[in-house]
Amino acid sequence: MSPKGTERKPIGSDTGGVYEVKEKGLEFQHMPKDLPTPKDCEGFLSRLRENFQMKVIERRNPNELVFEMSGIDVSFANALRRILLSDVPTVAIEHVYMWNNTSIVHDEVLAHRIGLVPLDIDARLFDDIEGDEDPTDRNTVVFRLAVSCSKRDAETTNTGAEVAISDQQAVKDSILNNPELSEAAAEAAASKVKEAIETPMRPYTKHVYSRDLEWVPQGDQETRFPDGIKPIHGDILLAKLRPGQSIELEAHARRGVGKDHAKFSPVATACYRLMPHIELVKPVYDELAEELVHLYEPGVFELIPTNSNDPSSHKVKARLCNPYACTMSRNFMRNPVLKESINMSRIPNHFIFSVESVGMTGPAVLVAEALRVLQGKCENLIAMATEAADPNEKEF
Repeated sequence: MSPKGTERKPIGSDTGGVYEVKEKGLEFQHMPKDLPTPKDCEGFLSRLRENFQMKVIERRNPNELVFEMSGIDVSFANALRRILLSDVPTVAIEHVYMWNNTSIVHDEVLAHRIGLVPLDIDARLFDDIEGDEDPTDRNTVVFRLAVSCSKRDAETTNTGAEVAISDQQAVKDSILNNPELSEAAAEAAASKVKEAIETPMRPYTKHVYSRDLEWVPQGDQETRFPDGIKPIHGDILLAKLRPGQSIELEAHARRGVGKDHAKFSPVATACYRLMPHIELVKPVYDELAEELVHLYEPGVFELIPTNSNDPSSHKVKARLCNPYACTMSRNFMRNPVLKESINMSRIPNHFIFSVESVGMTGPAVLVAEALRVLQGKCENLIAMATEAADPNEKEF
């Protein structure tokens, strides 16, 4: 509803057009702008402050966040997405000192696998290592891995029961805190592992997991991190050992960003889509309404009883209830009647973000850190432009 005494603005009047959804794809429909393009930075910032809005839409679990931002340009949205992927610092294993490795996994491959293990560390509590700076308790986290598979282990666990229980417990702790899914996966894993290990004449195999990485506190780290430091997921398989094989190494973790290596990226997913704008230009009744609600666009429309303004021969009709659920599938366009009854477009300055954290930092914190990084980049650009400008000209 528009405020009393004001008329609702046409969609796209602020941005010069909208993206019309057609059967073959998107087409940008140009429209006259209500306001002229700002002449200077002050005008641009004033309009941004006036129109900018941000709202959290959904939090499916602690590592996922869906929010919307409106009143911004696509360049701002894409900059935020890229910063989330590659410029927010995290802590990951960077150097691996291999003391002994007699497994079949090569040193380089094992070091790479260990480096990709996400660590439950808040990067804001550590400093960056600059140049040839020596590692200290303020910029480095040390882990040790010392595992071996002896012949005695093979004899005492020949039935495979202990390994099956261990793998079953690992699966239980890894399925997104979903008890039913965890239980089903654990039962399947236990039966398969036990069946494989108890195969006659099969050599015993010891599994090395990320939980075998042991944190070695340095300096006052034990006081600063009383709960300890460990990998986020303890069930990541690193290697498999046969009797007589062993691995002994030391791993150093430090701060870094995703543009240097993907292991430093704090998000599994950071993406956005344009906000759908859907209009029912003609009423849709009965069987056709049921097809639209349940088959063509599930979750976007709902069925409601007809009223006195509708023809008496109809019982139910479709009503728009949740445009956020629209995936732009355009399935309704298969039906010629629905194709003429629905107008679908995308708003160019309204974005729906989906952020999924790897786990070391919450997605809301990551968004705040990304905005802080973007602010720093803008300040650097202003400083460089000011330095390069003519001293006689007006500064920014």
